[in-house]
Amino acid sequence: MERKSNIWQCIQCGTCTASCESGRWTALKTRSIIRKVVLGDLSVLEDPDIWLCTTCYQCYERCPRDVRPTDVIMELRNYATKKGNISPNHRAVVGYLKNFGHAVPINDEVRKRRVELGLEELPPTAFRFKQEGDDKDLKNIEDKMFDLPPVKEEKKEEDE
Repeated sequence: MERKSNIWQCIQCGTCTASCESGRWTALKTRSIIRKVVLGDLSVLEDPDIWLCTTCYQCYERCPRDVRPTDVIMELRNYATKKGNISPNHRAVVGYLKNFGHAVPINDEVRKRRVELGLEELPPTAFRFKQEGDDKDLKNIEDKMFDLPPVKEEKKEEDE
């Protein structure tokens, strides 16, 4: 990982974990992730907790040593993705973006509600490009943007 952070300045004070909105409701412990990185523990790349960060930047703003924990987590996610370790939910969002042009696909109910609100049935976005068949440039972008590595196969524990 490139040194875009002052990670080596971390004093394990816990301010990042205490500031973490996501950590209040999930298993995310930012301090533990930072510690694993400092120790060179590569298991952090397979840790599902790196996908729990909402990138609210509370930890970033409050860190007394300017470690930039959010940036560290984003770098970990990027590297984990390159290695094929990506959360199933994030992979699904990429699929939605690729197939529908949005992270949340528009279904018939949403289309109907848009019309009731006086909006066009489809927003002027990638949805419309696909519908009108004017998506050749979009296809080139998609091919480059959504080229995710295959999912890393889970290790199966053998019965003893």
